[in-house]
Amino acid sequence: MPKVSILIPSYNSAPFLPMSMESALSGTYQDFEIIIIDDGSSDNTKEVLRPFIDQYPSQIRYFWEENKGLAAARNTGIAQARGKYLALLDADDKWLPCRLQEGVKVLDADSSVGLVHGNITYMDINEKEIGTPKRNIQFLNGSLFENIFLRKADIACPTVLFRRACCQEAGLFDVNLSRLGCEDRDLWLRIAQKYKIIYIDKVLSYYRLSPQSMSRDLKKMTQARLYVIDKYCPQDDRKKRTLRNRAISKVFRDIGDEFLLKENYTVARREYSKAIRFDPLAFWPWVNWSKAVLRGSLWSPGT
Repeated sequence: MPKVSILIPSYNSAPFLPMSMESALSGTYQDFEIIIIDDGSSDNTKEVLRPFIDQYPSQIRYFWEENKGLAAARNTGIAQARGKYLALLDADDKWLPCRLQEGVKVLDADSSVGLVHGNITYMDINEKEIGTPKRNIQFLNGSLFENIFLRKADIACPTVLFRRACCQEAGLFDVNLSRLGCEDRDLWLRIAQKYKIIYIDKVLSYYRLSPQSMSRDLKKMTQARLYVIDKYCPQDDRKKRTLRNRAISKVFRDIGDEFLLKENYTVARREYSKAIRFDPLAFWPWVNWSKAVLRGSLWSPGT
């Protein structure tokens, strides 16, 4: 049996699949299988994949199902996986050659680690590098539930390697988030409740930014974030009220930041005010609210 199962969900991503497939197949670590979950594509996904399946028949398995969304597709992949470890690769992303080798080394060395992740470099629709985010390592290692919940820790999907046993203990991806987003963060939260998480301070993957990306749909992403907050910190749980309020404050601060960048100072001020109401002691909502007030007084406010 292969040690690693690589899960590649794909929905109408035929133009990008050769790149992602080649990046997985050409890595320095080779003890893996690739499971492709075609999420009801209407393009020529299967035809594009045929040369890869013909060349690597023992390593690549292809499954088609009716379109159900990303979380459901990944769950199908997990159900079919034979590997001890699971790796995520979206159809439009690309791995560096060392990606699997670095993660396997960490999980093999310490059974208390449930998930390992690393850094990414952003690329645009044409594979042009955009930049590499700076990571604060203190928030990315160890017992990370609160850091993930409050978004101090961002775990990049194309760098993640986790134990299949984690899904037996923590559950699968939440299909209620399939068409909203945050399904990955939700699973990382459940894994973080039971396992240690380790960060590799290296770029392991390229992550494509696209105007059609689910993470760029502000309305859906906000709905997803509030769903996750309710899931772990229900409104009627007094013991978790402070953590809940801090998380909601972060949601409204992030929305405010979006509108501040767009120079829509009226909406930015409104969102920062909501953030402050939920967490009056938070520093950055006050700072950015002040920026919105000042800039709004110097220039015409956005509409």
